[in-house]
Amino acid sequence: MAKEKLAGLRAGYREVKRVMKHGPRYPWRRYIAPSAILKTRPVRTDKSGEVTVCVLTSSKDWLLCLWSLVSFYEFSGLRLPLLIYSDDTLSENHIRRMAKVFPDARIVDAAAAGSNIARRLADYPGCRRFRAALPYARKILDIPILCESTLVLLLDSDVFFLKRPDELMQHLTSGGKRGFVFERDIEDAYFASRAEIKRQFHVDIAARVNTGIMIADVSGFDHARLETWLAEGAIETHPWAEQTLWAMYAGRERTVLLGQEYDVTMAGHIEPNAVAKHYIKPIRDFLYMEGIPYLSRHLDRKVR
Repeated sequence: MAKEKLAGLRAGYREVKRVMKHGPRYPWRRYIAPSAILKTRPVRTDKSGEVTVCVLTSSKDWLLCLWSLVSFYEFSGLRLPLLIYSDDTLSENHIRRMAKVFPDARIVDAAAAGSNIARRLADYPGCRRFRAALPYARKILDIPILCESTLVLLLDSDVFFLKRPDELMQHLTSGGKRGFVFERDIEDAYFASRAEIKRQFHVDIAARVNTGIMIADVSGFDHARLETWLAEGAIETHPWAEQTLWAMYAGRERTVLLGQEYDVTMAGHIEPNAVAKHYIKPIRDFLYMEGIPYLSRHLDRKVR
């Protein structure tokens, strides 16, 4: 009980600090404004295709996920099939409300996918341990199994598109011929240095790969390769393990980084040339203070 009270006090203190930093409008923008996305008209998407847009989301981020997806479909004008995958925390109410915005999407919860995933990973105990240890592991383990397409466009829930993503769209329509496509991180965010990874795993990876926006060829996805890597290092609980494994799976020669208009930055504002903005944890508050208001003003599909 004492620990719960202390945790509550700390959470309250953090909220007070945010209000002091961002002003009295912060609570409304943080807790009330995001639900406006539920008033948008339904976004129609294709049922199948060579490329599937995939997101892994949770009960914590489901509204942000909707903002992210609506921004992509609105600014791109594409109708790519959509897979929304629950990390096992979405309720039936969450799923029903998301389906009103994206009525053609496949919304899959972990329980429904469980038997299929268990069967496909039956021979890979390291992958199963990794999946149990790290929620984000499902992005690299489960989505290639569930997507039903050759290519996937993986998006994080905290990535907002700000204008037409022409470069990304060119990669999507090229059939993945240029390899794996990633946004560029501020710096390397891997479970070890690139030199250490090359020495231990004999894989040369590109610098500054971030999986917040990525296109991946998942045809014939090789879980056995991941199993080998997971057996060679104690990496399964590292917070950057999933991102590192994607960089390793792609390899430096097959990796393409999007232009600087898609770069992850620490800026607390929208840069003039930005096509997308990834509101990583240190700047997450600005998603509510500037990201959602920006989209509310600029999306063709008006959110009232």
